[in-house]
Amino acid sequence: MNIPRGLNDLLPDEVIKRRFLEKKISQIFNQWGYREIIVPTFELYEILSQGSGLIMKKEMIKFIDRQGNIVVLRPEMTKSIARLVSTKMQSEPKPLRICYVGNVFRHDNKTRTQKEFCQAGVELIGINNTNSDAEIIALAVECLKNSGLKRFFIDINHVDFFNGIMESIKVKEERKQSIKNAILNKDFVLLEKILSLEDIKDAEKELILKIPTLRGGREILGEVKKIVDNKLSLSALKEIEEVYHLLETYGLEDHILIDLGIIRNYDYYTGIIFEGYTDYLGFPVCGGGRYDNLSSKFNGKMPSTGFAIGIEKLATVLEKEDVNALKVKLPPKYLVYYAKNKNYFQKAMIIAKKIREKGAIVELEVSGKSFEEALNYAHYYKIDYILKIENKESNCMKRIEVTSGKEENITYE
Repeated sequence: MNIPRGLNDLLPDEVIKRRFLEKKISQIFNQWGYREIIVPTFELYEILSQGSGLIMKKEMIKFIDRQGNIVVLRPEMTKSIARLVSTKMQSEPKPLRICYVGNVFRHDNKTRTQKEFCQAGVELIGINNTNSDAEIIALAVECLKNSGLKRFFIDINHVDFFNGIMESIKVKEERKQSIKNAILNKDFVLLEKILSLEDIKDAEKELILKIPTLRGGREILGEVKKIVDNKLSLSALKEIEEVYHLLETYGLEDHILIDLGIIRNYDYYTGIIFEGYTDYLGFPVCGGGRYDNLSSKFNGKMPSTGFAIGIEKLATVLEKEDVNALKVKLPPKYLVYYAKNKNYFQKAMIIAKKIREKGAIVELEVSGKSFEEALNYAHYYKIDYILKIENKESNCMKRIEVTSGKEENITYE
């Protein structure tokens, strides 16, 4: 039987890899003082549509509940956390450091087929300064490094760089949105066509067409300041420079690029934004930024910033970079076999318990297999040893190494 298109079953080996990555990332979250929360899998559409752009609203997976409400599976975590914090954590001392790991659901235009994604992320709530922006970006770098990823960059920008340029050109709002969508979708042919239909100065057209190529180190800021003349964009460039300097202080400049072509797919961002890229994917493995006004939609007033890492994307990248990156070393695995003799069953249970207490993985053979069948089973599931109990009185038993077939008599106390 089939499952709905865009969803996946995860088999045991895949789950091991996912939990391994989740643990690696959560370890860094905890070390930096972030506390985990859990929010509902679905909420009212009127709540989760707050601050979502047109594209995100189209990507949401909606249904009707028994009360006739329009309900949506959470397409990302930020709005749910903004709601939770605004209603249930408003009085807690700031800043709030919140983290999460969970699945989100949407029609994704980049992957086309996938509709369910696992994300791990954080929100730093209650502070509006470049120190908090730098902390969040530094934390993203540390999480990617701790996962084992080596070749990656975090590209940073500021929403007001683009907003300032859009405010300075004299075109209708819907046309500005078309320009934004074309850049967001990296459809440069469409972008050029849209600009050719508008009465925009040649210098402004040239700048807009150049936006997607404005990527590099600190030197890119000096170049852009020479061709941008609106106050909003210049202020954004100054803030980017401050954050970049702080990230240099963290010692992370080798992983940081300035990319003035970044436009995030959410309308709630208000300041520094960023995305994480590698050589192996054409879309980001992580992304985030500042959203100072979102909590006000839930009667809260808390400046915030955060990011999310796509677990499946990160797993794909890690295995492309190093096929052994997600090879998890498990404790030794044992199968305790008691030769169909019920008199030996109690001894087998005692032995299994003792070995588990030492940290090993132990299965008790309870299906009545012959020894040959048990050996085949152990080969299939990559079990390291079979302990064969043949005497209920003695502490002596036979230990068989599954791959080599080597046998030895051992005594287990």
